[in-house]
Amino acid sequence: MEQNLPFVSLSFLDKAYNKLIIPFLGKLDDGNVFKKFITFLFTLSAIGLLIGGLYLTVIGLFGDNGFISSYVTSENSTVGQKIGSVLGLLLGFVISVIISWALYSVLKKRTEQLKGMDYLGLLDYVFNKTLPKLILIIGEVLFLLFLYGGILQIIASLVGSFVYAPLASYPSLIINLFPGMDVFNQFLPQQIYGNYDNFSEYIKIGIMGVASSFIVLIAFYIYKEIYTYLLKLITVFIGFLPKFAIPLAIRTRNEN
Repeated sequence: MEQNLPFVSLSFLDKAYNKLIIPFLGKLDDGNVFKKFITFLFTLSAIGLLIGGLYLTVIGLFGDNGFISSYVTSENSTVGQKIGSVLGLLLGFVISVIISWALYSVLKKRTEQLKGMDYLGLLDYVFNKTLPKLILIIGEVLFLLFLYGGILQIIASLVGSFVYAPLASYPSLIINLFPGMDVFNQFLPQQIYGNYDNFSEYIKIGIMGVASSFIVLIAFYIYKEIYTYLLKLITVFIGFLPKFAIPLAIRTRNEN
């Protein structure tokens, strides 16, 4: 057991030093602290997506602005629209729960993959392992949400009324976090609604929403490849940088 204080040994401080400080510094040195912190954030995000999705799915049903009072029991809706809204409510609720679970599952699996990667240094773990994985996660999450909106829009076209889509605002929230990605907003349905008078127009919006989900997924996989390529270029460039050294010469003078 290593002694903590100079000149004097206090048993409780020595024990705390050896059980807390030394192991913690060892975990810092081998990277376990940084690795666990990063993967903890990913795990927390996965749980947040699950709980947040389920919460929005349930809470969006009730209240003065809830789906039930706004469309199912609204006096401004026709009988046909109310029947369509009931079908849209049942299908939208089930699909929203499934998507919430799918978002959690994707992030959970990617986090497990990140945990299994070797730690070769903080820079390597962040730039070579975490960021590429994060790019894929964003793309896969947006893929599911765009697919969600497209499918519900197709259902809305078929039932000719409103469909319950409490997670429809998720994609815009995620896209707005990253500069330059607002271009994808144009593929999102502005409102999950259908009307038989304009059936072809609304079904077209739904089909485009489904197609755009795959476009978004492909785009983010391309982003990941571009990032990896640029990272390799930077690494090669750094390797070619000249290494400066101060030459030292030791001369011996022989005096006769």
